[in-house]
Amino acid sequence: MSIIQDSLKPEVQQFLAGSEKEVTVDFYPYPESPASQPMQELFEELAALAPFIKPVVHQDRAKPQGVEQPEDVEGPVATLSVDGAFTGIRFLGFPGGREFSTLLADLRDLSQGQPTELSPETQNWLRDLTSPLHLEVFTTPT
Repeated sequence: MSIIQDSLKPEVQQFLAGSEKEVTVDFYPYPESPASQPMQELFEELAALAPFIKPVVHQDRAKPQGVEQPEDVEGPVATLSVDGAFTGIRFLGFPGGREFSTLLADLRDLSQGQPTELSPETQNWLRDLTSPLHLEVFTTPT
């Protein structure tokens, strides 16, 4: 069974067309999570639709970053790299629903050399943080 519906595959392929740079998707499964296998299959399907996407499956779990604790990363993780350099983009958990379009846009933009950086103002604000910040982002389709 496909993760990406067959009827959507031509549209996804067209959206990702014209990409040049290789984007490596480092995938760190989390065996206890039911999302691990579908997430790995999703990246394999994307690689079949767009040859610039190179999934690499790691056997170890993703390591926490910054102030994260191990329990903050309890699920499958995918990181995106270009030319061997980590872009700072991570997907924690299955990028389905609304996150799927974000994943596709990130893959396309990175492969076309488009900037995916935060604004200078946001970067400065983050740099000025002096203590850990717990930030949760919720999305809704309405």
